[in-house]
Amino acid sequence: MSRPRAWTVIVSMTAIALLAARGTWAQEALTAKPDAAGTIHLSRGGVELAMIELNAHGPSWQYAPQASATAQVSDLPGQAGKQFVGTLPIPNTDGGAIKYTESVTALPQGLRIEYDLSMTQTMNLNGLQVSICLPVAQYGGKEVLISEPGANPRVAGLPEEQGSQVWSGQGAKIEVAAGTDDAVTIELRAATDVMIQDLRQWERPVFEFRFPAIMEDPAREVTPDDRFHLDLTVTFAAPVRLEAP
Repeated sequence: MSRPRAWTVIVSMTAIALLAARGTWAQEALTAKPDAAGTIHLSRGGVELAMIELNAHGPSWQYAPQASATAQVSDLPGQAGKQFVGTLPIPNTDGGAIKYTESVTALPQGLRIEYDLSMTQTMNLNGLQVSICLPVAQYGGKEVLISEPGANPRVAGLPEEQGSQVWSGQGAKIEVAAGTDDAVTIELRAATDVMIQDLRQWERPVFEFRFPAIMEDPAREVTPDDRFHLDLTVTFAAPVRLEAP
């Protein structure tokens, strides 16, 4: 899969009624808590319902989660949110890393998240992406609708039993468990590459909705001149409270 060196994707995501229970939870606010590196964990009543992270794969598909990064956090102007300036080390690259600035702005019912990325040195990457992870316990057996302008929606199912890749292709709108209390809708301003996979085979009980900037085998060479920008807006039916790391 060949891509230009500069990647700018603007993603608008609307997650509707991302709940882990019924009844009184319908009115209870979600808590969005970034960790020290900027990975965002969304929960209700102490139960994690979603995770949003920047991540990458070094040569031979060595995984580099955002949790392995180090970052400095500060307040955005007017205390509108948080900014993380960090470095994500990439395995198998002789010290290579991705430098990132992540801004998380609080909205009444969601978050606006922006990433600006550059490389510390010339190196090879198999993958560079933002991922939305939803728990298998909540979404196993649920239906996913993937659509893009001018095409009929395609249907995929999130398996209850362990699987692997669920779906891949182009998508502009993704609806998970539509019409239920657990519904999640992900809308992109333009159709882009999407991969949905079951991570239980890697001992992670989540479904990953991946939006890749790089997903290539053999690995693609990147240099300090390359720049990448990701811009996401995530909103929910219930209020969202942004907490400090």
